[in-house]
Amino acid sequence: MRVLIISVTAGYGHNSTARALADELESRGVDVVVEDLLYQFSQSLFGIVDKGYVFSVKHLRGPYQTAYTTLVSNERMRRIVSAFSINDIIAHRFAGYISEFMPDVIVTTHVFAAQVINSLKVHGLLKMPVLGILTDYCIHPFWEECGAIDGIVTSSELLGYAAAKRGIAPELLLPLGIPVRNAFLKTTPKEEARYQLGLDPSKRVVLVMGGSMGYGNILSAVRNIDSLGMDLQIICICGKNEKLRQRLHYLKTQKDVLIRGFVDNVELYMDAADCIITKPGGLTVTEVMCKALPMILMDPIPGHEVLNMEFLTNNGAAMSVGENFSVAEAVYYLFSNPKRLELMRESIKLIAKPLATQTVCDTIINMKGNRQ
Repeated sequence: MRVLIISVTAGYGHNSTARALADELESRGVDVVVEDLLYQFSQSLFGIVDKGYVFSVKHLRGPYQTAYTTLVSNERMRRIVSAFSINDIIAHRFAGYISEFMPDVIVTTHVFAAQVINSLKVHGLLKMPVLGILTDYCIHPFWEECGAIDGIVTSSELLGYAAAKRGIAPELLLPLGIPVRNAFLKTTPKEEARYQLGLDPSKRVVLVMGGSMGYGNILSAVRNIDSLGMDLQIICICGKNEKLRQRLHYLKTQKDVLIRGFVDNVELYMDAADCIITKPGGLTVTEVMCKALPMILMDPIPGHEVLNMEFLTNNGAAMSVGENFSVAEAVYYLFSNPKRLELMRESIKLIAKPLATQTVCDTIINMKGNRQ
């Protein structure tokens, strides 16, 4: 069996989900290729989109939020944007690549890729089944235009109402969860995890991170937590943000702070922690929920991460901070109320889907028999 997984580099999550699926499928003997749609079409366009996304979410937060909200709420605007897209051009060129690889099933982890493959399906140029995967706790704009694909994996059955409002057929929805690496299914006992990381096993641990880019006001959050009159220790994972790592290195703190750059075993750090402070990226919060780790959410990227935060707080799985409620206050609330911590863990378990990678891969393999 051959599977083609198509992603789009706009943040870390889409590629991470693609890789998690590829690893699981390959472990089952499936021949898998992971491709970036834009990279295949134009390396120049790939670079523009990748750098443009990072620049927009860092420096154009207001316009980005406005654009996302408009596309979510305004069907006419979505149609206008679609009319001026280059999806059909990309589809025409990508069709040749697909015909060479001849996959049994195609999987897309980004809506732009789904639109392109949907166009090929509409024009009768693809016969193999196609599965789309959402990597956030919301329905992104333009998924309603992908009615020709064979299924759309969502993070939760609770998104059914939002999908219906957007005109997505209920039979397309597969609420299987967001696939993440299998490493998050394994648990290292808290004391052992702290021992491996050189932490005091008797003190509470707060984990602070901002995704692969080290995005957000992490330095301010660490200072804020350090001011708490509680005996705790802090882990700060900076991702690829070397400037942040250096600034933290020279920061004078009262509490012990373990500083790391990009790590490939973040699951161990989660096992060591009592709570995590992070931005609400779809993949990050899914990985956290696999660990049933209480969350304090901050600095969401406008649009989808704001919706992720609302989904999680409305379901009791997280707290959020802002101008009138600081990180230190949130930590104080949680650590002063053990029952609240336990309730948050139970709330996470109600919505978490830790076996998503396995169930989505089961679905992909079963789809091979549905070739038209």
